[in-house]
Amino acid sequence: MGTDSLAHSAELFPTVAPPGSAAGRRRPRGVRLSLLLDRDLAARSEAELIAQVLAGAEPAAEVVRCGQRLAELPFWQRRALGVGGLVSEHGIRPERAVRLAALWELAERWYPDDRPTVSSPRDALLLLEELRAAPTERVVVLLLDARHRPLRTEVAAVGTINASRLQARDVLVPALRAGAAALIVAHNHPSGDPAPSRSDRQVTAALREASAVVGIPLLDHLIVTRRGHFSFREAQGWEGVAEPPGGP
Repeated sequence: MGTDSLAHSAELFPTVAPPGSAAGRRRPRGVRLSLLLDRDLAARSEAELIAQVLAGAEPAAEVVRCGQRLAELPFWQRRALGVGGLVSEHGIRPERAVRLAALWELAERWYPDDRPTVSSPRDALLLLEELRAAPTERVVVLLLDARHRPLRTEVAAVGTINASRLQARDVLVPALRAGAAALIVAHNHPSGDPAPSRSDRQVTAALREASAVVGIPLLDHLIVTRRGHFSFREAQGWEGVAEPPGGP
């Protein structure tokens, strides 16, 4: 083998500089090269892997905290954030948000979709557990794809639900933006009583009508408390939602 061949081989299999040398002290910005050398990627937590992708000029501690927050979310929720959600909700720089979103897009293409199918109120409630303990009343929209798998959740309103404060656009605009094929609306009663009020019924009827107009059906309206729930669809179907006999 000639000198040129040896030089080419050295480029293909570069040696690692000793830790004390000048070359060994050089590190990519914000990333410790020793992490790549000391630990196999498969041994790292999801939070560490996300932080590795995001690492750059930001403080290392903040990168790790961001990785931890994202790792706590189910994959479908991370995927649903998109570039915009990563930037606006998690403070990630746009160029790194694009990088992370691209990785999740690849993961979704390479591996089977693990999103649950929402086929009953109970399925929806499992995705809305945080709403039960909310200290103030809030309205959340669960957006679904054509197979009734969750796309994302959106907070549509905070405060007492009534026809004057909650408008159909508060629910339907996020659904249209997400390309949802169906939706479920849920709100909590901090009082602990899941029984629907007359206003709840009127809002449900209005939302059902508006969602049908735009072709994104409202599958259910759930009222949740810490210990129970009420489902309009489950309790009485959609008949007589607006004016039930003896409604409060």
